[in-house]
Amino acid sequence: MCLLCERYSGGYERWYLNPANYARRLYKIRKGEAEELGAEANPQLAGGMGILGKEFLEAEERGDIETVKRLAQEAEASALGVHFGQVITLDEALKILDIMYPIALMSCACRRSMYGTPDHENFFCIGMGPGMYKWERWPDTYRGGVQYLTPDEAKEVVAKMDKKGLVHTVYTFGTPYLGGLCHCDYPDCAGLRMRLEHGVNIFWKGHCVARVDPELCNGCGQCVVRCQFKALNFSPTRNRAFIDQSQCFGCGLCATECPQDAITLVEKANLPALASAW
Repeated sequence: MCLLCERYSGGYERWYLNPANYARRLYKIRKGEAEELGAEANPQLAGGMGILGKEFLEAEERGDIETVKRLAQEAEASALGVHFGQVITLDEALKILDIMYPIALMSCACRRSMYGTPDHENFFCIGMGPGMYKWERWPDTYRGGVQYLTPDEAKEVVAKMDKKGLVHTVYTFGTPYLGGLCHCDYPDCAGLRMRLEHGVNIFWKGHCVARVDPELCNGCGQCVVRCQFKALNFSPTRNRAFIDQSQCFGCGLCATECPQDAITLVEKANLPALASAW
């Protein structure tokens, strides 16, 4: 069980399946209260993907390991209390869409800052919960407006994102309140880049890892190109895919694409070497 499940699951299997974690006070908050309440009231205050800063990058460049370690720990602690993400599977994303309300498609801040993607081409993220009723208050966050969706419409969107090969991730906005169901890839996603490029854990692994059944795998290789985390490889000698489970984030994109159903997701809790790897 991850730390968040221990603290916020409320008896549910996963902390992000607990409806209480979508019930922010935001719907009743007035403008004057926003600064006092911080990220719970203002999603723009939770956009801390740039929390590493110049000092961290300069320390990395000069090989100052102690400073890098200290700043990384500070960034992780700050993100855990305010704004961080955790990978989920397609099945879990579909379950979440039956819990949260309202649901709205919105533009992605990461792709906007990375590539300057125009708003009309940038509707990759799903906002959820009462914050969607207040989107006009924070135009810098909700550029291009929002598109309200029914649960069934949202499920169609998520299925299309999965087909594209995008990783499903839930994000907090004032922990434990969940406000975003994002669809991430490398190098577009700032959280994913911080984890993979700098080892700063504000983008947590999921609760599962993938496993290949060599008897079912036919060596087509379709799964390999979908892995954002370099956990999947292909053995020409054996003509089979294989997974480094220590690198796997449990997104399940390999499993949803496998035409042979040769890949399954297994609980990390049942694998002692990986049970505490987040």
